[in-house]
Amino acid sequence: MKNKTTNEKKDELTKKDEIGEENRIVNEDDKEQQIQENNDNETIFKEDSEDILLLKKKIDNLQDKLLRSMAESENIRLRSEKKLEEAKQYSITNFAKALVPVADNLARAIEHMPSKLTDEQKALIQGIEMTKKELNDVFNKNGLELIKPEAGDKFDYNLHNAISQIETKDFSSGTIVSTMQVGYKIFDRLLRPAAVVVAK
Repeated sequence: MKNKTTNEKKDELTKKDEIGEENRIVNEDDKEQQIQENNDNETIFKEDSEDILLLKKKIDNLQDKLLRSMAESENIRLRSEKKLEEAKQYSITNFAKALVPVADNLARAIEHMPSKLTDEQKALIQGIEMTKKELNDVFNKNGLELIKPEAGDKFDYNLHNAISQIETKDFSSGTIVSTMQVGYKIFDRLLRPAAVVVAK
């Protein structure tokens, strides 16, 4: 029994060959399956890569839109704040325009007072001067600034209104000869230009 017959040996070799063949076929099948899986994975990876690129483009586009929207919102906020500040600053413009002639009349009353005054008239003039000073203080507190050019100042069309021109040797051309009426501005806006006579 210890010695195997030739047939038994052949049978054993045949079985080993069959098992080896089966293993080889299984290994080849495994390789093909692995290759197929790799190909499938590459296809999925390519599709995923394309999807990822599309999603990245969408994200970039959305980030750009978000940044633009945020910038526009900030600009709107700043413009609104500026408009609100201007509305606060210039809200008294019409009221100030109405008070400017009052200031002019008070100034004229002081300029044209007679040289000889009684005590009662002096007290009246003193009251007018105090009223004019108080009105000027209120103007200054609210941003109203007097425009009172001196003779010889250069004419500035932004602040002055030339009501006439005269030929003179005392002043160079384009300079102010006299001021007929003072002007006013409120902060950086012109309320009323100063009426002036300009040298030709």
